[in-house]
Amino acid sequence: MGLALVDRVPESDRRSIGEAGAGSLEPGVVAPGTPPSLRAADSRARVLNAAARCVARFGISKTTVEDVAREARLSRATLYRLFPGGRDEIVETMVATEMRAFFARLAARLEGIDDYEERIVVAMMAAGEELVAHEALGFVLAHEPELVLPHVSFAELDRLLEIASAFFAPYLAGLLEPEDARRAGEWVTRLVLSHVACPSNAVDPWSVLPADCSRAAGGRPLALHLSPLPEQRARWLVRTFVMPGLRVLTGASRQSVQAPSEVTV
Repeated sequence: MGLALVDRVPESDRRSIGEAGAGSLEPGVVAPGTPPSLRAADSRARVLNAAARCVARFGISKTTVEDVAREARLSRATLYRLFPGGRDEIVETMVATEMRAFFARLAARLEGIDDYEERIVVAMMAAGEELVAHEALGFVLAHEPELVLPHVSFAELDRLLEIASAFFAPYLAGLLEPEDARRAGEWVTRLVLSHVACPSNAVDPWSVLPADCSRAAGGRPLALHLSPLPEQRARWLVRTFVMPGLRVLTGASRQSVQAPSEVTV
């Protein structure tokens, strides 16, 4: 798309853009006013990848703009041109980008699977594997869980469930009505979060929930450690808790379709 936009700029304008201050810009950085290009997109991706590596190494709270700039091999001025909001915008964009990539990989794993039970099992296993393998998320959960827990609990959890349900609902659309498919997607998401983020040995210790949820009993930091969801357990969860509910929803949907409608005069 960036190349297409550049192609629409007259040749004379392209030369003036390229010549204006050409020696003062760093590699991968374009002059202000230049149409969107692949170079600018590459520079943003470069910053976001660097930010993910920094978070995996230092955590969110200790990662600075200077850290990201050094990792990306760009200046602070360049980062602020690409992300005027600074560190907060970089982190927010990084999280959104990681989520899109996560769901894209998950969709690729589900491609070609026609059986509904198998779709759910594979989705649960793949989601667990993706979460466990994510280095930045693992570091934050282990060392800064207080930054993540508010987003996966209480009202904030609704946002995550809404996103995950919207993704998963189409994979159940042929079996269920749209609203039931969305609810089923939410239920599957809750199962994944419960059994991946909180396995039996996830919290050390979990005997007492302190007033300050960022610290465990004895004043030690409260650390969460993700654990993958093995196929045997995923299949058991699906057959025990998911498929029976889907069969009930499917039966209710069929009855509502077959029942004669009441006409009031």
